[in-house]
Amino acid sequence: MMWVYHSPIGNIFIKRLKDGRYGMVYKGVVWESCDSPQAEADNVYMHVTGCYDWDRLDGTIYDVPHDLSEWETC
Repeated sequence: MMWVYHSPIGNIFIKRLKDGRYGMVYKGVVWESCDSPQAEADNVYMHVTGCYDWDRLDGTIYDVPHDLSEWETC
């Protein structure tokens, strides 16, 4: 399964990686990975992904999904 958030900087995906972890993917780059998709969604919400384009927007975007259930499945 894969999830997408249509963010102000473009689509951000959470997808299962070959090693079984879940990664945040933006513009085809895996920026980080976590043991669960929810943990990855939390990192996106908190703007602690390692992706400067996203993390720099902390405090400026107010409609970021709070939970993985708010992400669209694809």
